[in-house]
Amino acid sequence: MEILKKASKALFFALIPLLFTTCGEETIEVVIKIRVDTFISSDSTANHASLNYLSVDKTAEREDRIILKLPTTEEDFDEDSELDKCFEELNDNPLEVTFSMFCAIYFMPLKVLTEVLTTCDSAILQPENLSSAILVLNTTDSSAVASGALSINLLSRPWFHTTNWTYAHPFSAKGRWTSAGGDIDTTITFENNCTGLSTGSCAAGEIKFEVTDYFKTLIQDDESLHFGMLIKSTGDQNLANIHSAQTSTELGPRIVAQYTGDCSDGKKSLPKVYYLGTPIRNLEQGRSQK
Repeated sequence: MEILKKASKALFFALIPLLFTTCGEETIEVVIKIRVDTFISSDSTANHASLNYLSVDKTAEREDRIILKLPTTEEDFDEDSELDKCFEELNDNPLEVTFSMFCAIYFMPLKVLTEVLTTCDSAILQPENLSSAILVLNTTDSSAVASGALSINLLSRPWFHTTNWTYAHPFSAKGRWTSAGGDIDTTITFENNCTGLSTGSCAAGEIKFEVTDYFKTLIQDDESLHFGMLIKSTGDQNLANIHSAQTSTELGPRIVAQYTGDCSDGKKSLPKVYYLGTPIRNLEQGRSQK
């Protein structure tokens, strides 16, 4: 009997943290995997989309740049015929949401952001609830890339995974980049790598970009389009190889986001890891309650 009393007492105290952390506001950390990425080179027309690494560098002779796109929907649309129509429509009118539903879904990450970041069933995703969103990449050999050595910008036009230095996509005569190496949207700017981070810092081999404000904009605007991001060197840069979305490790490009919500009614749905919006597994270990 004494043993049972001690066991019951121990169980009661073990449950106390759970009783307090499952009610009220909590902060959940989720990981959103990037699936679509590649790198383009100023001296190569090769398709690098299937490689398990990305390259970035800049010398007098050559330059490599990284291109990636946020997850979009729960479905993985890769049908060339459908994308052909999508790119044609976007080329005709890239600034207005007047194209097909498929095309809108393919380039609108709002749905997946809502589903990934809202881990309380009763919570409504609001910009003010997103405390942090960081794009994280890792070098393949854990070598360091100097803080501020890389810049990141939004792309201003759609591209396909066969993109290269000259062409954004192969679906029409309008598939050529206006500026070789990628057309950049200059209306939105970001801090360079490992600078201005809202949380944490860059460990050995890590490359981080602060994207919290941009995510808040996406959450606010339900007609947001996202054509992708371009990462390039700000000056002379030795070759750095970075894990791509095709890596066999957990170190592929990813968004690490922290979201605060009121789960006082006890309703919770676990965060999920998405590849182009397709949930592949629940991320129980990705949650941190405060």
